[in-house]
Amino acid sequence: MYLLSHHLFLPFFAHYLSLRVKKANGQQQQRIQLSDTSVDEWRGYFRKEHSLAKPYQGNGMSIPYWDIQGTTIVTAQHVRLTADIQSAQGGIWNNVPVNARDWELHVNFAIHGSTGDLFGDGAAIWYVQDPGQAGPIFGSKNYFRGLGIFLDTYSNHNGPHGHGHPYISAMVNNGSLFYDHDMDGTHTQLGGEHTGCEAKFRNKQHQTQLLIRYVGDVLSIYTDILGTGQWKECMSVDGVQLPTGYYFGITAATGDLSDYHDIISVRMFEQEFAHVQDGTGVTVDPRQREPYAQNVAAPRDHIDQPPASKLGWIGTTVLVILGGALCVLVLWFGVIFVNHRQQMSKKRFY
Repeated sequence: MYLLSHHLFLPFFAHYLSLRVKKANGQQQQRIQLSDTSVDEWRGYFRKEHSLAKPYQGNGMSIPYWDIQGTTIVTAQHVRLTADIQSAQGGIWNNVPVNARDWELHVNFAIHGSTGDLFGDGAAIWYVQDPGQAGPIFGSKNYFRGLGIFLDTYSNHNGPHGHGHPYISAMVNNGSLFYDHDMDGTHTQLGGEHTGCEAKFRNKQHQTQLLIRYVGDVLSIYTDILGTGQWKECMSVDGVQLPTGYYFGITAATGDLSDYHDIISVRMFEQEFAHVQDGTGVTVDPRQREPYAQNVAAPRDHIDQPPASKLGWIGTTVLVILGGALCVLVLWFGVIFVNHRQQMSKKRFY
């Protein structure tokens, strides 16, 4: 009896130990901190079919594995999504679905222009079910299914934000949520209204880079904006559920204000992570997972407000000075006119 129970128990105990080891190894990888590590240190397996690097062109103006959209043009130095002109939309979309459940995406980009304080609107990096659909959200459609990372260069929100722009934030959508551009997406922001980071990436003479890491249902974003060659954490949120089989893309848009939006390179690395079944013992096909985020901004009503001034603080200051000077001029002419009338009255009296 002892031998029988012993032989029955050992396989279950061994399986339990293997799950514990896998879970511990997975949690260790999940908690990797990349702050202050080199931007040239790559992890995982490089996936060429999801990557973009010089030289870009294949046959003619096509790019292998990528589709071009809108105002995008391909040069020897970069893929330009928009020029520094008003009302432009451009994008590039990877045409190979992502079968990796865990991944890192390295994006080398440049956003620049010659308009001083007046610039916009920004760019977005996507992992979505339906690629290549133009729309109002930095050149892509609203009510998307998947993940959006927003590099917002202009504040459409007229009220207090608690942060400046450019600003990096994220959103997970199952197709039912509306990205409120007027409120800069704060109503649906991943991790809460204040989860994200201010990033002064415009008009840099050095490379500006972004790392998006999705491993073990944890989404982390790192940046190298200062050109130090080291990553700095922007945000990290757990409880993020994304299916496989979606597509990467990068889009940009300009409105009344404009900027150049350039992509230098995109590199995707598949990551190893030991996923352990939950307590139900039910195995879910990663392709059938519903896009979901456990931590999002608290829902609140949209409040219409007048559009923010596109003059910037310099333009507003100039208008105030001109207005004051005009008031002084009107007052001066008024005094002269009154004195003249008084003198004419005295002459008639005598």
